Amino acid sequence: MPSIDNTIYDHVHATWWDQDGFMALLRTSVNPPRFAYFRAVLSERLGLDPRGLRVLDVGCGGGLLSEEFAALGCAVTGVDRSLPSLAAAREHAGRSGLNIDYRQASAEALPFDAAQFDVVCCCDVLEHVDDPDAIVAQIAHVLKPGGVFLFDTINRTFMSKLVAIKLAQDWRLTRLIPRDVHVWDKFIRPHELAASMNRHGLREHEFAGLSPAINPLTALNALVRNKLGRMSFAELGSKLKLKRSDDLSISYMGFARAQAR
Repeated sequence: MPSIDNTIYDHVHATWWDQDGFMALLRTSVNPPRFAYFRAVLSERLGLDPRGLRVLDVGCGGGLLSEEFAALGCAVTGVDRSLPSLAAAREHAGRSGLNIDYRQASAEALPFDAAQFDVVCCCDVLEHVDDPDAIVAQIAHVLKPGGVFLFDTINRTFMSKLVAIKLAQDWRLTRLIPRDVHVWDKFIRPHELAASMNRHGLREHEFAGLSPAINPLTALNALVRNKLGRMSFAELGSKLKLKRSDDLSISYMGFARAQAR
């Protein structure tokens, strides 16, 4: 099986907030619809006032989601293994006037006591690790009773292999990201994640798809313009913006709640 190079985040740390690094795709394509979904889950579905909620962002990277939660008035802690990414996150939060507690830590060994957080967010992480169940166990441990687990990941299907591996990584004419960012065998089917959450007392699951919001010809035109240097990655991400859908075949997001103890 090919291996993932998770040290890539040490090397691209300076591009988390840039306009023309591939990390901009996360910021402009993926982050807007998934955070809109998370905000709606907390405020509309669950009736929670985000102001003052203790939020843990597991695998926070450069702080894309941490800053969104902090802007809502949440008390945010972000953890990541990459010190350079954490430095970028602190620097950008400082420039944005946001108070976020960033710490170096592994998702498999969170340095917190039980029942510390109202919300734990884990995005762009589970598909990068060898034992996602161990991370779900850690998240369940630090959630308060009734706390909310917010997540996204990539499904292990033919469509995800075509889009996330072949088109995005492997094929020279279309690839956007380095070839060792994702490995298809590490992608997680929804029923596998549901079983893991059930094992650790995270119930009331919901899954929602993250799907392309534009037609394939428009997407192809944007890809060509990016490859020719006529469109930045940030612009490309805004053109390839994803949307919430019922289609889980490529990537999906969702939430679950910790059982009351």
